[in-house]
Amino acid sequence: METKIRDFTNDGEVRELVRAFEEATVLPSQFHHCAHIAVALTYLAEASVDDATVRMRQTLQKFTQRHGVNVYHETVTRFWMKLLNHLANTHYRDMPLWRRTNLIVERWAVTDPIAAHYSHSVISSRAARERSSCPRTVAACCSSPIAVSI
Repeated sequence: METKIRDFTNDGEVRELVRAFEEATVLPSQFHHCAHIAVALTYLAEASVDDATVRMRQTLQKFTQRHGVNVYHETVTRFWMKLLNHLANTHYRDMPLWRRTNLIVERWAVTDPIAAHYSHSVISSRAARERSSCPRTVAACCSSPIAVSI
């Protein structure tokens, strides 16, 4: 049976995706952007943004190594963790994880907020892939929350 990666109906389904991701039993071809968002929101629900980011980084790196793909990107991971943390703690705070995940995926999985903050040359650089780069349009660099519009 294929692991559900979106349109959740309960927290158990979200946690099953997280389990499959952490055990690398879901295939990279099934682990789309909406699945990344679901896992990240779960980690953020369980820990601080810094701890959740470390967990996401470590698990993504294990997942990609296990499947023999080299797609990890530090700047993208940190950007999305900060954005998702902001969304989860402001606009989507008072709801179950599955509902929060569905709404954020519906709104944000099809957008490219990174393009609004990074030039193509910066985000595609090896340096940005290996270590976090501050976005060009966030005044206080990486330590400030990311302003978003809903």
